[in-house]
Amino acid sequence: MSLIQNIRKTINYSKKNGYTETVIAAWERVTARYYADYKYVLPQEDKLHKQREDKTLSDIKFSILVPAYETGEKYLEALVDSCIAQTYGKWELIIADGSATDIVRKTLDKYRDKRIKYVKLDKNGGIADNTNKAIEMACGDYCGLLDHDDMLTPDALYEMARKISHAKYAPVMVYSDEDKCDSEGKNFYDPHFKKDFNLDLLLTNNYICHFLVIKTELIKKLGIRKEYDGSQDFDLILRVVSNLLLKEKEGQLNKETGMIDDLILHVPKILYHWRCHQNSTADNPQSKMYAYEAGKKALIDFSKRMGWKVDVRHNKHLGFYRIIYRNNVLVHRPDLAAVGGYIVRNGKIINGEYAKKPLLYAGYMNRMDLYQNTDILDIRNLAVNKAYQPIYEKVTGHHYENTFASDSNEMPKWIEELNRTKQGREKIERLNAELSRQLRKDKIRLLLDPESVRKI
Repeated sequence: MSLIQNIRKTINYSKKNGYTETVIAAWERVTARYYADYKYVLPQEDKLHKQREDKTLSDIKFSILVPAYETGEKYLEALVDSCIAQTYGKWELIIADGSATDIVRKTLDKYRDKRIKYVKLDKNGGIADNTNKAIEMACGDYCGLLDHDDMLTPDALYEMARKISHAKYAPVMVYSDEDKCDSEGKNFYDPHFKKDFNLDLLLTNNYICHFLVIKTELIKKLGIRKEYDGSQDFDLILRVVSNLLLKEKEGQLNKETGMIDDLILHVPKILYHWRCHQNSTADNPQSKMYAYEAGKKALIDFSKRMGWKVDVRHNKHLGFYRIIYRNNVLVHRPDLAAVGGYIVRNGKIINGEYAKKPLLYAGYMNRMDLYQNTDILDIRNLAVNKAYQPIYEKVTGHHYENTFASDSNEMPKWIEELNRTKQGREKIERLNAELSRQLRKDKIRLLLDPESVRKI
């Protein structure tokens, strides 16, 4: 990222959060140097050739949907060329053009590939309406969303087809990792290496984003909602997720059909280049503040569909949100086995995924500041759903007592006694691992609440 881009982001951040927070965030960014040595490497030609010749994949067709508006010639050419370069050839590119001029049509006239479909719209209806026109024309098994100035890697559709073909259950949604590129599309940076489907992380940030494909029958049913323009992708993803969660709640999803974690899959490879230039949110988040308001609105709508009583607020980082559950989160979330927070000694977290990190540390993608379902929680800062309290008592050998910091100021005596010695703390670590493993059986979630902090 350029010096000018960093300065602009720093100024915007300081206006929103103050100088103290800005200094801490800048210090972390400079010292952490996230993926500073990252370099996108195009797959070697022999590997691309093998992909073109691969006959083991299912007969899957992709519809790539692009809402276009006055797209610059070089950007649109790069987009189309990235589709034509795909090693997996069963695709159609549908471009719904809301431009007032003929710039998009004239650019596409240079191509003779029958897989490219173009429709000139009567008017520019915005991202949602224009995308919906493309959805109506889609004939593929899965639809992929591509912004009009971004690019796919040549192996993008192959990797998607491979993931779908080899999945135990037919996935509803598949997404990949992504990076950013400069306006010339030559320098690549800021890779986003994502986690597998993580519900609560998604509810605090649209970490899924690009590249994303969704079953065509579902996206035709859901459509893109105009009132969420700017965060229309986030709204769509949340509606796909709520659709599956409600089916799971009603017993329509099971081991035969696959649960939600089986139906939303992640390809851990960079398959999408998000172009950054002066007008893009990737480069200047403040330029589209309305998009973040639309994201907040989408989360409120999601919560209502799920029957949760919550408030939603913006996090200190633009594009990140905080869901505030009224009363206790476990009252609204039967899908959670437990909720827990950080255990801190001398200003540093001493257990879990962020052990040895300072409490003010935010981490890659600001993840330490966000709710997320996690692999392990700590009995010293923990509330367990009533249905799972017998598991707690079986693993620990003690009667269940709530130690969640926001609910209780004291810990049970047996935990305090263990916590006084090195051997006792080692036993706590073993109990944490075993209890978390038992609670996570059958893919029940554990929620990490970063706002709940217990200092010991």
